[in-house]
Amino acid sequence: MQYNQDSKFWHFATLVADFILLNLLFIVLCIPVVTIGPAISALIHTTLKLSEDENRTLIKPFWNEFKRDITKKILLWIVYLILIAAMVYMAQFYWNFANNNVDLLRIIGFMLFVLSALILVATIVASIIGLAMTTRYFSPIKRLVKNSYLLIIVLPIQAFIMAAVLVASTLFFIYQTVPVLSFFLVIGFAALAYSFAPLVREFFTKVK
Repeated sequence: MQYNQDSKFWHFATLVADFILLNLLFIVLCIPVVTIGPAISALIHTTLKLSEDENRTLIKPFWNEFKRDITKKILLWIVYLILIAAMVYMAQFYWNFANNNVDLLRIIGFMLFVLSALILVATIVASIIGLAMTTRYFSPIKRLVKNSYLLIIVLPIQAFIMAAVLVASTLFFIYQTVPVLSFFLVIGFAALAYSFAPLVREFFTKVK
């Protein structure tokens, strides 16, 4: 039996196989926590290019981008990781504070918890934007972090969509752990990055 490699089915099957390999490579490179940043940057770069040209290969561009300027990406990721950890701690602290027996303190604690949670989500979105910018712009780490937060303010709808997808994925994982985990282990991270491509492109249009 001969297969027509120019057929739409063959092209789709090849793309799915590449997505699975790309997803697996991303997961492996995320095992050392410090390399999560370069891995995210490379994944966004690859899926962004794929959204512009469906005939592109995936693995080689991913690997090349992962290695490029890796030290800077690791340092940038560490900065975001510290910020995320700080906001997780603050959210947990105010959540415990919200369980106070005094009504006024409970209300204040809950409001501060919500604020901390929102800043946490914003920081996670900012980290994705900041790491994405390393694929196209040669800026100092301080400027990348600053611009990533500013872009959330400049393009709040796009940032909200990205945040909503991340929060929804997390909630699905909590309540449907096995199927969601299976999806992300097979193709989920690559698919998520691909879905972010139009949003990332819009963020790039605002970078000067």
